[in-house]
Amino acid sequence: MDYTVYEKWVTKSFRWIREERDSHIPHHIQMLGIVDAELRGVRAEDIFDSSGNPKEDPDGILALERHQIKAHLWVLGAYELVRMISQRLRENESLAQPQSIEKVTETKKLFERVRIPMAKLEPSKRHGKTDFEVAYAGMGPKGLGWKVAPDTVIYQEELSEKLYEMFILMWPRRT
Repeated sequence: MDYTVYEKWVTKSFRWIREERDSHIPHHIQMLGIVDAELRGVRAEDIFDSSGNPKEDPDGILALERHQIKAHLWVLGAYELVRMISQRLRENESLAQPQSIEKVTETKKLFERVRIPMAKLEPSKRHGKTDFEVAYAGMGPKGLGWKVAPDTVIYQEELSEKLYEMFILMWPRRT
């Protein structure tokens, strides 16, 4: 686990507290941070041995499958967090500065491109003409990712960075 990744999530986890009902959100963000820290830096050599054979854990479960399910669940949880914040901002723009709202919208669009085909087995509406119905999980040069179109792979680390950037910009409006 990359503790520096987890620590950065802890420091930003309090950026979205607007009302008392939000008091649980930092804990949710920190849990996403733990999983992100566990996935960060996973590369082919962690998944395959020197002969190219898949590695197994002591229980006989393939390392790739273990990492993929973590990444899958991380995307679903992170997307729901972004979706909730986006909805709250649509209902009350005074909760954040304009650049914060723009970053939330941008982040949500990127997550949708993976999450919708992952969960609904259909491409997102924005990319319905180009994307696959299924987000194909796999390993690439940037770690775990999903091939969403013939020429497009979205990596978990890319999603993580976009989410983190969103929280960096998450400031309430000044009154």
